[in-house]
Amino acid sequence: MTLFELKRKLIEIGEGLEDPMLEARVILSYLGFSPIDQITNKDMPVSPDIKNKALAMMEKRASGYPMAYITGTKEFWGMEFKVNENVLIPRPDTETLVETAITLYKENNMKGDVMDLCTGSGAIATALSVELDRDIKMGDISPLAAETAKENYERLTKRKADIRVGDLFEKWESSKFSLIVSNPPYLTEKWCEEVEEDVKKEPKLALFGYDDDGLGIIRRIIKESGKFLEKEGYIALECDYRQCSMLSLLLETEGYSSVNIKKDLAGKDRVVYGKYNG
Repeated sequence: MTLFELKRKLIEIGEGLEDPMLEARVILSYLGFSPIDQITNKDMPVSPDIKNKALAMMEKRASGYPMAYITGTKEFWGMEFKVNENVLIPRPDTETLVETAITLYKENNMKGDVMDLCTGSGAIATALSVELDRDIKMGDISPLAAETAKENYERLTKRKADIRVGDLFEKWESSKFSLIVSNPPYLTEKWCEEVEEDVKKEPKLALFGYDDDGLGIIRRIIKESGKFLEKEGYIALECDYRQCSMLSLLLETEGYSSVNIKKDLAGKDRVVYGKYNG
């Protein structure tokens, strides 16, 4: 089988996907065929082993399985992260949280520790470590997610990871932070029906926020966070655009001031932050 014939077969298998040609290009690139090869070396012979791998990957993708889990990688903040079924796949919208955290840290001349709670793949902590040139603490309830975060963080920052496995702040008693950031679970069961099929393949532990409005875990984070923030420290949280107003009210109710909302790349409300007055 030639490269051209294999690509045509992949597109055929993936015909139900939004852009089967793009999906085929991604798979072939992952297997070592550069975009240039795919254009100029169409008659290149493909080994049976590579052919079988490519077909299996596209069949899995056509079933709704996320491409990032198939290839085991996802780009975020200009870096390539390892991902698997134990962590959420980093998305461009979450770069808004990274941008917000960087601005808060620099504009407020913070010097203390930074915590990435519900770290998942470690993408947020890693991006912040690179941009702020400092260690970032990490926490997650999942031991398997913590393993992935540790691997990503140490590989991309060349720093030793300080990540603790526990329920939110459980393992951080007596710690104080200048800034806490989190992209916690916040989907509701109803909203899950609206998302893309591949999102439904991601770990439910990292998706669902509990309570009818999806803010169950966020409520806990806000309620407990004051104990772990320095005076005039900040918290920044990602959520769904439909939750931002309520999240703002929750922060104000718990004594936070300077509460504000940041929009994502699509122009939707995405990040809510506030200052703890102690």
